[in-house]
Amino acid sequence: MNDFLVSSRAAVKTSFHGYQRVHVVLGSESCDLDSAVSSLAMAYFLSRTSSGFPGGSPVLPVLNVPRSDFHLRADVLLLLREAGVAMETLVFRDEVNLARLHGDRKLVLTLVDHNVLHEPPADLMTRFLFFSTDSDLEGAVVEVIDHHQLQRAASFACPVTMETVASCATLVTERILSRAPEILDRQLALLLYGAMVVDSVNLSPQVGKGTVKDSQMVRLLQTQFPDLPHGGALHSSLHSAKFDLSGLSTDQILLKDMKMVAGGDVRVSVSSVFMSLDSFLCRKNLQQELYDFCLSRRLDAAVAMTISFNAQSDDPVRQLALYSSSSLYRQQISHALLNAHGPAPCLSPLSSPYKDILAYHQGNALASRRKLLPVLARFLSDWWHREVHCGDDGEELEDQLDQTDMMTSDLADDCPLHIYSASHHHRRRLGAEDYGSVEEDYCGRTMPPAPMNSLVDGCPLDGAFNQEDLLEKFSRMGGVEERGSGQ
Repeated sequence: MNDFLVSSRAAVKTSFHGYQRVHVVLGSESCDLDSAVSSLAMAYFLSRTSSGFPGGSPVLPVLNVPRSDFHLRADVLLLLREAGVAMETLVFRDEVNLARLHGDRKLVLTLVDHNVLHEPPADLMTRFLFFSTDSDLEGAVVEVIDHHQLQRAASFACPVTMETVASCATLVTERILSRAPEILDRQLALLLYGAMVVDSVNLSPQVGKGTVKDSQMVRLLQTQFPDLPHGGALHSSLHSAKFDLSGLSTDQILLKDMKMVAGGDVRVSVSSVFMSLDSFLCRKNLQQELYDFCLSRRLDAAVAMTISFNAQSDDPVRQLALYSSSSLYRQQISHALLNAHGPAPCLSPLSSPYKDILAYHQGNALASRRKLLPVLARFLSDWWHREVHCGDDGEELEDQLDQTDMMTSDLADDCPLHIYSASHHHRRRLGAEDYGSVEEDYCGRTMPPAPMNSLVDGCPLDGAFNQEDLLEKFSRMGGVEERGSGQ
């Protein structure tokens, strides 16, 4: 696989000059171990089979984070190093302008470990001056392989492989073994094996994350490559690397394993944080750091799902912190989480030292981030759609929330609050107070008014378009240029 990665990297350096198509295999924005391995393995499979595009078009695995953030993923680095994958051969999201490739009609996309496209990170938007979201790339998507809840419809043009297994790498392994088993060597097997072992918690029956298919794929790799590391030892070393947060800032801890959900212009990050909630809440200047984190990434709220382990039983302990500088967002998102089901996280409020941070203990440890992300996505989507039918009463609700310190525990028993205009509230509260002048925030949610066309009287979108007037003005402009060149 190393030769494939070297050639992929070389294609990036040419800016894909001379290629009619570029087939990108893109993982999720968390770029966790499963996402990174699935991107590499699926791209290698496509490059070695007829599933790729003929004529020498490159197949490119793209890790969906900036290169500068990759060092935060210590477990991914460890497994890649053990498998002999050189970091300089990898391609990261900030090194390929997908929007430009799509605009040039060159982009072909396969999604792994996620099935919908979100807005790229704020630092990538700044780097490439994106004024669009990744959803604009939908027309380039030709296949999806994922193990999360499906948020898109399958079509003839875009087949979807979705199964609720522990790891997307399980589905990629199945694809390789069923269609091109000859390409599987120990290096590729170790990568896939490591991702499956971590995501299934070494197929632990007590944890219950592994499925029959996860177990089958792990056993097949162990049988074919008996010298693979023992699952328990490999899980332990990768688990320790993943949980090592020494020397990291709050910003880096949240970025280490972060996903984002959005509804309209309301954006919420959800980070897996590998420490106890008490340790997280005790971090110095936490509320200010969360404010800065949201501001720099244009987020309206940040959710930290902490994971630690019981010292006596070694059982996982899940807790949750929800931050937003807006009391409206804070209360509405908490209400959605408190009423979530399938499975229910069974949240119970805990005390928090900060007014803008709500804290909860999670009674159901099986309700992982993968299960709660669709809940938040549906809530934000419903919120955004409902705001179209609501007026400016959002200010009234905000004033009520600002005047009354509502107890979160009461929300679980009361009727859901009516969803008012998030758009108006957002522009007033976050646009003016937290994000500076709305007119100056061209890269944010509110854009300046569309400029008038100086070649016609008025804006052509406001009324009928007079072609004769336009041609006459072009003629006059040409006459001025001719007279100017003759002087």
